[in-house]
Amino acid sequence: MAEAQKLSVRPRAVLGKKVNALRRKGVLPGVVFGGRADSTPVETDLHTFELSYRRWGNTTLLALTGLDGGEVPALVYDVSRDPVSGRMLHVDFARVSLTEKTHADVPLHFVNESPAVRTLGAVLLHARSEVNVEAFPQDMPRAIEVDLSGLLEIDDAIFVRDLKVDATTLRITNDPDELVVKAVPVKVEEEPKAAEAVVPAEGEVAAEGEAGEGAAPAAGAEAGKPGAPAAAKGGASAAEGAAKGAPPKAPAGGAKKS
Repeated sequence: MAEAQKLSVRPRAVLGKKVNALRRKGVLPGVVFGGRADSTPVETDLHTFELSYRRWGNTTLLALTGLDGGEVPALVYDVSRDPVSGRMLHVDFARVSLTEKTHADVPLHFVNESPAVRTLGAVLLHARSEVNVEAFPQDMPRAIEVDLSGLLEIDDAIFVRDLKVDATTLRITNDPDELVVKAVPVKVEEEPKAAEAVVPAEGEVAAEGEAGEGAAPAAGAEAGKPGAPAAAKGGASAAEGAAKGAPPKAPAGGAKKS
């Protein structure tokens, strides 16, 4: 059973947008809620809380002092931060009962080295970084250790059912078959090959429709078709004369001498 960590808080009178003035003075605004009681605005020292929160996390039982009615057992429910600077802006405390079980998201702490990573060049695929735990507030763990030394081969994995916890004090509510971490091979993607340009062989005639606009049709095109040149008929007569042994007519103007 963990001992509650004491944290001094004070009732807060400054509300709304005016809390920015508190932050400039090093004061962290917050609220205590739950436990079948009204919400109570509180404030605490920003620097002191930030140093302690690094050790506590969200699952360490706290005893809030400085409020009416004595110490208030609570857990840190949420901490709001500035998205740019990361500075703490607000903290929510959830009242808890030491005689009733509660739920909290407990972070996973991965320890030791996987042989599959060290010797086979695998990489670890982390599917979960925390699990939900049901326990009494004083039994809530700070973190749950995950031993990676059992990942010996590629595709070895650790599931929620494999996590080592004290079943007498806490219960993990996640699906037992849910993946936690797995050793997977490194995938090397091949670069796509550049498309090779198709160059027609010498003398090869382009297919119909591939010739450029205005290109001359191949010799011997069928006469009479739409768009067929009139010279096609003359070309057929010259070919017929050549077949009968008559010399072909020389082009007008005579042959060009070399």
